[in-house]
Amino acid sequence: MYIPSDFELTDQAIIFAFLQQHSFGTLIVNGNSELPIVSHLPFSIYQKNDQLILEAHLAKVNDQVPFLVSGRLAKMIVTGAHGYVSSSVYGHVNVPTYNYQAVHLSGKVEILTRPEMLDQLKSLVKNYELNRDQPIDFDLWPAQMIDHYMEEIVGFRLIIFKTEAAFKLSQNRNKDDYDRIIADLNQGNINQQVLALEMEKWRKERI
Repeated sequence: MYIPSDFELTDQAIIFAFLQQHSFGTLIVNGNSELPIVSHLPFSIYQKNDQLILEAHLAKVNDQVPFLVSGRLAKMIVTGAHGYVSSSVYGHVNVPTYNYQAVHLSGKVEILTRPEMLDQLKSLVKNYELNRDQPIDFDLWPAQMIDHYMEEIVGFRLIIFKTEAAFKLSQNRNKDDYDRIIADLNQGNINQQVLALEMEKWRKERI
């Protein structure tokens, strides 16, 4: 991924927190044709002995499965806040731009065993149910139902060897422009408002 130096993020703690918060990504695997094969998947992310590991699952009939089973390399792309930034709010004449957060995770694929896949499913459900008033309990579901669904999916882990992160949040702008950008974004669509929140957070932590 091309990342201008002003927007490259290398702080692994911030990247890990971002991945925990945005646990849905685009999995890309090269097939036998000229085009890559793509899936959109929720995932679990964790660290083991400083190694970043991602786990997910997909349907057995997915075209990616034969290539995952063969142990090919894969990439997960995870995006966060994004939105159009109008240069009309700058204190000088310039072109508009587009801000975004994106992380690319490249790694080697390993297929999960059945017990590992069951643990991954439990972890995934628990994570998404965490803040609900009455969270569902995976362990209370009928075993026959779980067995049926597990026959239809394949679980995998991505042993990540390369992490690339771009947080383009107007870090190259002066304070007055930064303030005006945030104020303008807060008057925009929902994507721009979420971007404004992320820029406020970034300013408090980094600027």
